[in-house]
Amino acid sequence: MKIFCIVQARMGSSRLPGKVLMNAGDKPIVERVIGQLKRSKHISQLVVATTTQPEDDSLAQFCTSHEINVYRGSDWDVLDRYYEAAKESGAKAGDHVIRICCDNPLITSSTVDFVIEEHLKLGTDYFSNSNQEPFYLEDGFDTEIFTFEALEKTWQNAQLLSQREHVTPYIKQSGLFRCGWRKSHARYHYKLSVDTSADLELANAILKHLGESDFGIEEVVHLLETKPELLQINPESTINSGYYKSLKEDRIVK
Repeated sequence: MKIFCIVQARMGSSRLPGKVLMNAGDKPIVERVIGQLKRSKHISQLVVATTTQPEDDSLAQFCTSHEINVYRGSDWDVLDRYYEAAKESGAKAGDHVIRICCDNPLITSSTVDFVIEEHLKLGTDYFSNSNQEPFYLEDGFDTEIFTFEALEKTWQNAQLLSQREHVTPYIKQSGLFRCGWRKSHARYHYKLSVDTSADLELANAILKHLGESDFGIEEVVHLLETKPELLQINPESTINSGYYKSLKEDRIVK
């Protein structure tokens, strides 16, 4: 049994183009995210899944030059990109796949390992610390893990645009899979993923306070509870706005 971690990343963000190669702290976001994931006790293999669009050539070249595995696939059908990246990496029945978005520069290996361990302990088809409103949201530390079989069945059957663009809605909504959620920190309620320049400013402010070490979600919560003024950096930023946009435009695409 292997655990494959697939990090989705692209340069074509509508709100902050090129963000994955912008610096969070002392290194580009994609490098920071991969560096944290490499500290995991359980991940067998890491790959960045980007698109075949010319705008993502620079990202693919960056990954290659930094010895980061990269897969290039569909720009809009992210579910297909995940499935093909998993297959190309060698994933098969009995394996597990982690989904991480590259807009989470504060992601920590301890949070990822918490999600992996809960998933394996409970024997779920899908488990996450986030992405299930209103009770389970750890935005900026979002980690989803699912069996390869669940990914394959979802790839075969998901038809809606929202299901293809966001990878896991079919798993969570179809009723075919055993799903579980649990936050890694009960008091976490922040918006720390990077969608805008204000979000990146907040991430950099947090990194300035906590340093470049492998801090955990506990240190982030403690910082924001003791210095709540930091949250005024991105007060208008909203969680999962991309998913809600997909829902408004939803249609059968496959």
